[in-house]
Amino acid sequence: MPVHRERVDPIRTPDARVLVHRRWLIPDDVRRPVPLSGLAPLWRGLAELGVLDTEREVRLERLQLLPEPSFEVTTQELPALPSAGALLAGAGQATLVTQMIWTDEEGRRDPYADEDGEPDPQGFRDYTLYAVDAETHLFLPLPPARVVCGACKAPSALEARRFGEGALLELARACPSCKAPLDLARDKGELRTGVVFLLEELVCRAALSIELPRAPLAEELPDAQVSGLLRTALGATDELPDDGAEAAE
Repeated sequence: MPVHRERVDPIRTPDARVLVHRRWLIPDDVRRPVPLSGLAPLWRGLAELGVLDTEREVRLERLQLLPEPSFEVTTQELPALPSAGALLAGAGQATLVTQMIWTDEEGRRDPYADEDGEPDPQGFRDYTLYAVDAETHLFLPLPPARVVCGACKAPSALEARRFGEGALLELARACPSCKAPLDLARDKGELRTGVVFLLEELVCRAALSIELPRAPLAEELPDAQVSGLLRTALGATDELPDDGAEAAE
């Protein structure tokens, strides 16, 4: 007989949660393998350290990429600790797991806390771990408004499938003008702010997104244990700050 579970914990909604600050933590080299077997301990470690709330469920979303891309995202609610194991079933898919927590909850660990352990700033944190396990696609935390071909220098709009708060870049993409194949080390992406990066600096196979009400005082994660989890899972990382971003739904 199936068991029906009802959510009994109070649901809190941030006031005026419209525009937020989002930090993307990504591997500093897109060529470095990031196996699902390394991401599962990262998510579980965040729960065991008290960053995530083990008493509440997290949301898991999947999009099939191999053997054929799907147009439908599947969603389910899972307990925080078992959701780490669910990451291992993401072969050939784009997967995200996400949970929003509050820094004033008893026993909660804030990776951006100050030297005295006080949350910085008071408010919510929205943690989302992304994984793309398909050689046909990469993840774009900050989708560029357009792509500039490194071969012919022609700009073109980027049509990429949205996934979570980012997008999926299809590696089979060719320049609409000269038909040159996509080259991450040569082609450039122009963000909505006008800043231009090589595409290889904007794509990744996995990313941890941390959403905050506003930018923290610390430029990087001051929490040594959380930083250690990230290094083990992702290797050396880069941070992509995004201020004035729309809040995740």
